[in-house]
Amino acid sequence: MSTLQLILLGSLVIPLWTLCTLYFNYQIALKTKLPVVISPVSPFNPLWIALRPYLNPILARLPLNLGSFTAYNYLGWAWDDKGRLHAIHGPVFLIVTPTENQLIVGHAEACNSIFKDWRNFVKNPAFNMVLDIFGPNVGTAEGNDWQRQRKITTVAFNESNNSLVWSEAVRQAKQMLRKWTAEPVGIASTTQDTNLFALHLLAGAGFGFSYDFDSALELPAEGHSMSYRGALGTIMGNIFLTFAISSLKFPAYVLPRKIRQVLEAMKEFRSYMAEIVATERTAYGRGEGAKSANLMSSIIRASEAAGEQVGKEEKARSTLTDEEIWGNLFIYNVAGHETTAMTLAYAIGILACNPTWQDWVKEELDNVFGSGEIKESQYQETYPLLKRCLAILYETLRLYAPLNGIPRYTGNVHQQLQVDSELYTIPPHTAVFLNNVAVQCDKRFWGPNSRTWCPGRWIQTNGANDVETFAQTPAGAYLPWASGPRVCPGKKFSQVEFVAAIACLMHQHRVVPVVGEGETKQQAQERLMKVMADSNMTLANKINHPKSLVLKWERRSSR
Repeated sequence: MSTLQLILLGSLVIPLWTLCTLYFNYQIALKTKLPVVISPVSPFNPLWIALRPYLNPILARLPLNLGSFTAYNYLGWAWDDKGRLHAIHGPVFLIVTPTENQLIVGHAEACNSIFKDWRNFVKNPAFNMVLDIFGPNVGTAEGNDWQRQRKITTVAFNESNNSLVWSEAVRQAKQMLRKWTAEPVGIASTTQDTNLFALHLLAGAGFGFSYDFDSALELPAEGHSMSYRGALGTIMGNIFLTFAISSLKFPAYVLPRKIRQVLEAMKEFRSYMAEIVATERTAYGRGEGAKSANLMSSIIRASEAAGEQVGKEEKARSTLTDEEIWGNLFIYNVAGHETTAMTLAYAIGILACNPTWQDWVKEELDNVFGSGEIKESQYQETYPLLKRCLAILYETLRLYAPLNGIPRYTGNVHQQLQVDSELYTIPPHTAVFLNNVAVQCDKRFWGPNSRTWCPGRWIQTNGANDVETFAQTPAGAYLPWASGPRVCPGKKFSQVEFVAAIACLMHQHRVVPVVGEGETKQQAQERLMKVMADSNMTLANKINHPKSLVLKWERRSSR
């Protein structure tokens, strides 16, 4: 058979196979009695991901609404949709694609039910494979294996580590602010700098490597071709490429330079982790105390301590392997790097457009710190008092969710899902996506101003003595850290990091948009909000044109 004949055959077989599988999945979807919409292509199809930017504008213009699927056939469509599909099809509906059926859940009570039923609505194995590149971890494990890993790794997220997070965040934020205030005409590197802030924070509080914010790149350690920070930074800065090439077996010389660089970073990062694990285990065996409360040290010591509580036969079922330690530390880096960096960047940009909310935060900071300096050692006595700073985080995450669609999976059996008064049977092998963008703007829970950034909604005041307390989050309607038994173990880690940063940045300074030629201050603020609204989902939500986020930092006048 000639090449031309093979191409012609493929051009007939592939569309026919697509139609057959689409029809098969459609018939399965109809049996659920749920509303159904159809997409002739899966948003996770690699070829479609590459071609969609060019084809979608054309397909969207098809007559008779045939191109309506272009509104929900790509990664991160929920960010652009803002719950509109739920207004048409209801709180829960199915998207039928040739490869799978996707259950889209925009109903808070149903989301809460799914999170609680974690043994039946499991993590989606299609996503787990790429997250296991350094080893199994608490983010991908299921059942008893998950419980074992969770029990050991959560020990590391303790108050000693939170104190270290505060100290590192205060130090990094002050140094970052020093760089920003040195630019009197404004800075366009906010997202780049918050990424470096988050990277250094993870290096320090996660692995015990401490760096100054503006420090030059250091030489590799002996026996290494890259420094630890260089390896971690390369991986975090190319995370999708890291996932894509993790299993490549081609000789290095046939690969492009960029791919060779990422593969080298992965090798070096794994080597650094292996050395640190071995060193920490040796120190523990000698009875030496931990040098710091970083995550890696705490996880290793918790695993070793767990092994001492059981016999040799039980040790493998009670401790973590080296690969599991590497896998968990990597997943904590993935979960805590870009998400925190972008949330901080969004919050800074929004505050720049809302000077009244800056004054609101400043009032709290004055009450807590006065005119004194925020210190690295003040975590325990000051963090619990910074409720307004925490409210900035919560409200930014509500409207600028880092992840659009939290994935779950029905597994190999039917699952039951209650939606109001209806009980639905969800078929096996159904991908489930909890639409956090929709539920976090649901007017039933957030009121008529649900799409307005208003951090004050998180603060409640006791009328008798004006004591401010933090509002409770509605069950299933606020999902930045997920919910239920599998809630993110690094939740407070991220909160302490953000609050410390905002406190340092806003204590003695204000941030404003750089007003362009012919613009008013209000027009500059409106332009900046549009820059942030123009975001796109990759690993996390990212501003499409970050260099357009031009800000100026000014020192507040003393009163």
